[in-house]
Amino acid sequence: MNPAFKTLSTAAFFLLFVSISTLGCKDVRNLLTDITAPTETPSKPASSPISRPGTLDAPPQKAPLAPGPTAQPAKLRANDSAIADGDTIRAVGFDKSIRLLQLDTEELLKDEDLVFAERDWQGYVASKTKKKNQIATYGTPLGNQAADFARSFFDGIEDIYVEYESPLRTREFFGRHLAYVWIQKHGDSTGWLNYNIEAVRAGMSPYYTKYGYSELYHDAFVAAESEAKAAKRGIWAPDVKAYPDYNRREREWAERAKSIRTFRERFQNTPDFIELGTDVALATLRERIGQRVTVFGFVDRYSPSAKPPKIQMSHRYRENVVIVTKPPVKFPTSQISLKNGEFIYAEGTVTLFRGSPQIEFDSKSSLYSGTNPPPTPNQ
Repeated sequence: MNPAFKTLSTAAFFLLFVSISTLGCKDVRNLLTDITAPTETPSKPASSPISRPGTLDAPPQKAPLAPGPTAQPAKLRANDSAIADGDTIRAVGFDKSIRLLQLDTEELLKDEDLVFAERDWQGYVASKTKKKNQIATYGTPLGNQAADFARSFFDGIEDIYVEYESPLRTREFFGRHLAYVWIQKHGDSTGWLNYNIEAVRAGMSPYYTKYGYSELYHDAFVAAESEAKAAKRGIWAPDVKAYPDYNRREREWAERAKSIRTFRERFQNTPDFIELGTDVALATLRERIGQRVTVFGFVDRYSPSAKPPKIQMSHRYRENVVIVTKPPVKFPTSQISLKNGEFIYAEGTVTLFRGSPQIEFDSKSSLYSGTNPPPTPNQ
């Protein structure tokens, strides 16, 4: 052995012996663990499971979250107009506001409604929920709190990342952008934060599935809502002044979400099946004039007394797609519900009426409910 190396090794052993003599056994185990443990490469900051920015007491996510490769950098507006409410924000360069996916925060409470609600909360709710067959939306203190939560979340933030769930669904009924919005908290342990998920975790909104489950972050939303319910945050708190009927809302949303999921799993990539409400639905119908297709969507209005009878299917604002019978054919109303909001499949021939695509329902056509879809093409 090299004499110099032997001398160095002897010295190192002597130092270790002195350290052992000085430290307790437990400290020695820690010291040896530190020496032998491999060095880890720092990972990219990941989404924190916190309920609101700044808290660090929640357990870590099983899998870090970060925006996908299609997320676009953007900037929040610099003035007070950046936050419309708890589920809508505005960004520089976007022609319309951004409606945040999977959120449905309660409406803002203001003006005479605020005065009424502060004076008589139960009376105020009763006045807004007179139509028992409809789910009502109205201003509440929780709606104001959700807007405050959004302002706090984005306080001091200019740079955001906007992530669409699908290139087929970038806009909603009124033409607003449909997206998730991310921020990155530089210089601390929180890393990436998805506002949509964190708003659910804070109890500012349920996991809103009326227009379908999240295809990118379903598990994260389920976990966030479970956490908020367990901790009784926001809308889940006892005696809170918020919508009193979330059990009904979630039950009805879940039924709709199942119908949407069934369509997308079975038919989304089938050319003859067209989902209304998507960015490409009308353009696709125009390309299929004279051909038979099946459209999927929900009933906006059924007019049995019209001549001929019509089903108005919802697409976009003032852009319903009409299903019209070709006499003497009639819609099979004894076999399927055509109530407002019901999902259906309608098969027929695409024609033009006053420049807009419509579906002619003839003797060869079929109607199916959203819960009992048609056979897949390969069946």
